[in-house]
Amino acid sequence: MMSNRWKIRQAGMVILLLAALGLLAQGCALLYVGAGAGAGAGTVAYVKGELEHVYSARYERVWEVSLASLKQLGIKVLSSERDAISGTIKAARSDGTSVTVKVAPLNPQTTSVKIRVGTFGDKEVSEMIQNRVAANLKGSK
Repeated sequence: MMSNRWKIRQAGMVILLLAALGLLAQGCALLYVGAGAGAGAGTVAYVKGELEHVYSARYERVWEVSLASLKQLGIKVLSSERDAISGTIKAARSDGTSVTVKVAPLNPQTTSVKIRVGTFGDKEVSEMIQNRVAANLKGSK
């Protein structure tokens, strides 16, 4: 039979463990939303300042549309590097805020686009860029 002292100690350790886990998870703002079929189909996730959208489109097409979308929004492309595995676009908004776009194929027909605006992320601007990419993919079928 357990003593009351032992039960209190166990309860205290459980509370400490749960508090520690809560503190660790605090920085992980995460949003998953399923989208419908079409060019913008897939999963959307906003994790630690980076907005990811998975598109039902080939890697090469998504890469070109991502570059064009930034230019259409007046975001200056500073550099772009791409190979068969992934690509990264470094850009800047007119106020100097950095924009990083990472494009990677998940399979031959599905491509991930991750966008980070600024150091800590700007969800609203990232969504604006993703929306432009989605609209351009839909319009260029």
